[in-house]
Amino acid sequence: MSILNRLNTRLANIFIKNFDNTDNKNVRVQYGLLAGWVSIVAIFLLFVVKLVLGLLAGSVSVVANAFHLLSHLANSVILVVSFRMTARPATAKTPFGHGRMEHVAPLIMAIFLFVTGIKIGETSVHQVLEPHEVHYWNALPWILLATIIVKQWLAGFVRLLGKRVNSHAIITNAAHHTIEAVISLAVIAGLAAGHYFNHPEVDGYIGILVSAWLFFLAFTHGRDAIVPLLGEAPSRELLQKIRDAAKSTEGVEDVHEIIVHNYGSLYTISLHVEILEKYGPAEMHEIAENCEGRLRKKFGGAVVCHTDPLIEKTPEVMAIEKQFKKALEDFPQIVDYHDFRIVAASPEKIVLVADIDVREDVPESEFEEIAKDLEKQAIEKVQNIEYCQFYITPKYAY
Repeated sequence: MSILNRLNTRLANIFIKNFDNTDNKNVRVQYGLLAGWVSIVAIFLLFVVKLVLGLLAGSVSVVANAFHLLSHLANSVILVVSFRMTARPATAKTPFGHGRMEHVAPLIMAIFLFVTGIKIGETSVHQVLEPHEVHYWNALPWILLATIIVKQWLAGFVRLLGKRVNSHAIITNAAHHTIEAVISLAVIAGLAAGHYFNHPEVDGYIGILVSAWLFFLAFTHGRDAIVPLLGEAPSRELLQKIRDAAKSTEGVEDVHEIIVHNYGSLYTISLHVEILEKYGPAEMHEIAENCEGRLRKKFGGAVVCHTDPLIEKTPEVMAIEKQFKKALEDFPQIVDYHDFRIVAASPEKIVLVADIDVREDVPESEFEEIAKDLEKQAIEKVQNIEYCQFYITPKYAY
């Protein structure tokens, strides 16, 4: 950890109670509020400084830079409001709480950035077409350079907070502060070039670049905000933690079809746990209850475990499963299977049952056809099959 990060950590520790308990909802809210309020105070002061400088100099690019800061200010205000909303308890109408408000902040920010980009772009084009002289003085670029140093510290401080609680909204806020340095350097270069080479229209060109950058930010932040609201795929790390916690329960042999809904500070998780059928219904239910309790303790929220009985691997079952695996070799779309079962249809015939996992790039429109083709192939490869029941795992289950 760098010296600056250590100092930022100590500073944050002063304001956040139970600083290291980052899994706690209330502590997470404190992180978001601290990041938001520190950003609001710092950005407001920088906005006033840059706006005054821009108006005194008559510089479109400096004014545009100031209003880019104002967009950061709005983002920080939204961040504070969203974390305040996140802290509100669940109600009858919002039984999963208000955690997803954290993702609404970047979406509102994206709209604000888009509108600001239009306004600044319009003024900048006017400066290019009908340029007016910029009132330049020697201290101007140095004052702007000082604002960059402040912004870079702010970016590091907020990013530290965001990474500790893995918050996209806080990390997005930090990214805004980092980007500001690049834009400010471009503004300084444009002012110097316009002054020393007597081309005031350069100020307008820099303003257009800032406007284009605001459009890009609006697109990326809007896209990144919409995905979690629609329902984001859980990370591989989270899925592995769920698997490890479930399989650590005595009696659970394996886990599949994990479904995760993320509500910010609350998860709802459902999964299938494989348990040897020899335990019987009552004992299997007890094992599933223990697994649910373990997962609730670790991740919070609600957990539902569906029990899948594992049949005894007799020589007859293993022989049929070996033939079934041969049938799978003709299907490159299929990556795995589970819940393999053999059900007696009659004294002479059997029913083959299995859940099938396909590659992530296979569209759901092909699932039914794959299942039908696999059934035909299995009937050819495996003897005495009456019919097959194949269920292809949906994309939201892992």
